[in-house]
Amino acid sequence: MMVFQKENLVFFAIPKTGTTALEEALAHRASIIIRDPPGVKHMTPATYNRVIRPLIGQSHEMMAVIRHPLDWHGSHYRYRTRAAVRGTERSTAGMSFAEFIRSVLPPEGEEPTGSQSKFLTLPNGRMPVQHLFRYEAQEVILGFLTERFRSLIEPPRLNVSPSRPLDLPEDLRAAHERAYARCYALWEGAQH
Repeated sequence: MMVFQKENLVFFAIPKTGTTALEEALAHRASIIIRDPPGVKHMTPATYNRVIRPLIGQSHEMMAVIRHPLDWHGSHYRYRTRAAVRGTERSTAGMSFAEFIRSVLPPEGEEPTGSQSKFLTLPNGRMPVQHLFRYEAQEVILGFLTERFRSLIEPPRLNVSPSRPLDLPEDLRAAHERAYARCYALWEGAQH
């Protein structure tokens, strides 16, 4: 999470949406930057409103990047194949993408415990982020940031997950779309 006082902007770092690269490119301009621990780096707008905003004493426009929900889970799946997590309960090295998706699907009718929509939504159900961009629209994101910061923003390529196939049977894809419908709706409405 980064606050840019001069640019009147708060950037929220949803995990697995390219935020590490954007953080690297923008850190020198930030008034406040929170990198560690990951639970604080990935501060939600609700936590920001409750903890940081009262300290700053003013409102800022909010920005975040959202990834296509299936691609977002694909990034988590690929990331957890790294040597650093092999042999741990979080490792996906020995499972197919279909097995991983089955493991993240909540029981029918229940809300997912971890999702991009849950990250972005306040307890009252409102989504307060004014500038929500699709991860896949990198040119649009960088155009917005270049205009806002009045200088060319060129993030490095960082934290790239290993390549793995992300094949799914149609019934599992449909189950994912039902379970993460709110994420799909936010992604559909994001700037692209």
